[in-house]
Amino acid sequence: MSNTYVKRATFFKVPKEEDIQSVLKQYEVLRKNAVKDGKPYIISNVARKVLNTSSHLSEGYTISSQSIFKSHEDHEFYDKECPAHKELKEVTSKVRQGVMTIVTEGEWPETKL
Repeated sequence: MSNTYVKRATFFKVPKEEDIQSVLKQYEVLRKNAVKDGKPYIISNVARKVLNTSSHLSEGYTISSQSIFKSHEDHEFYDKECPAHKELKEVTSKVRQGVMTIVTEGEWPETKL
């Protein structure tokens, strides 16, 4: 029996390289400081610079992040209450020119092809 997790993919349009690096550093802080009831609750987070920004396929997005949560409750906490996520939003709100977030469910780790 597999476990279903909540997966959140977020993409940012951050045009300046120094601001991209600032956002990526803030994701490092998030991974260290995101706790719920005194314990880490994010199963996994990966944030990276988009490599194909010169391609029309990227639509101008420069940062990609994927977070995995064990439950919808944990995702709701992240989205609405988590102090570490609020700090991240403060940083990104000053430098982004666009943002897109998609939330799905699925197995984690992914099943093999």
